[in-house]
Formats: sequence, structure tokens, C-alpha cells
Amino acid sequence: MKNQDGFSLLELLCVLAILSVLAYAGSAQFLAVSQDTQDQSALKNEVKRLSEALIQARQLAVVSGKPSVLCGSTISNAMNSSSCNGDWSSGFRLYQDISGSEGGIEYRAIAFTNSLQVSWHGFPVQKQQIEFHSNGLSGYQNGTFEFCLGAWQANLVLNQSGRFYTTDPQVKVEGACL
Repeated sequence: MKNQDGFSLLELLCVLAILSVLAYAGSAQFLAVSQDTQDQSALKNEVKRLSEALIQARQLAVVSGKPSVLCGSTISNAMNSSSCNGDWSSGFRLYQDISGSEGGIEYRAIAFTNSLQVSWHGFPVQKQQIEFHSNGLSGYQNGTFEFCLGAWQANLVLNQSGRFYTTDPQVKVEGACL
């Protein structure tokens, strides 16, 4: 009888079992990396949205000669109205206060991603809104917005002249976004 080269059924099953274990372990690592990438991208996008609103609020105040306000708000589904309650995690709205009461002309209302946490740390503490005056200054309102999503954190630092800078997403530090 001639010697036949080939693999037995048992050898093929062992190889398939090993490959499936390796594929499972690799897919878990791939999914974790994929989730981190998605979180970083979402974090950058949300910081960019707040940055654009700060720029718009400042420009609006300078061009119109009237104060503009960017406030942390919760958007109510019942009447589709919103109020400044300092809850920056839910989103923000940009409006120009014409009559001296809250409301005025609304220019932008943005709701953040549900799992995003945004907190304000600065002067004054528990700031519910950032006001820009007709000269472009934010009236001694300075501090840091901390954005946290998953294992990542990014900051937007606002100074009292109404200018700001942002940081790239980095691994969240202990005690961030509290």
C-alpha cells in the first residue's frame, strides 16, 4: 500500500479549535480598540461643537452690540422649550437676551451624546451660563469644561477675555468629570 499524505479528522478539528480560540481573543481586543477610537472621535466632535458655539456667541455679541449667552440646558420634550439650569452634560443653547429676561432670540440648541459627561470647573463655581459682552469679553468668567466619554477625557479652557483652547483626548484621570 502506498503511503498517503494528509491530515486526519482529529488533527483538522484541533487546528480549527485553536484558530477559533485565537479569533475570539483577537476580536475582543479589536472591539475594545474600535470602541476607544469611536469614543475619542465622539469626544473630539462634541468639544468642537461647543467651541464653535463659543466662537459664534462671541462674534454675535460683537457684531450686534448686545450680550449673547451660552448656557447649559436641558431641552424639555413637553413644550420643546429649554431653560438654563447649568446641566452642561445634557447640552447647551445659544441665545441673545434682548428683553432682559431669559429667552430672547435662540440661535442654536445642541444636545450632547447621552453617555457624555460635561462639567464646569472655574469662576464662578456652578456656572449656568457664559455671557459675552459687546466688546467680546466674557466678563470675568473663566474656567475649564471637562468632557468625559468612556475612558477618555478632553478639556476646553476658557479665559476671561472670551478666548479658549482645547486639549486632545487623553486617558481619563482620577476624579475627572465629577
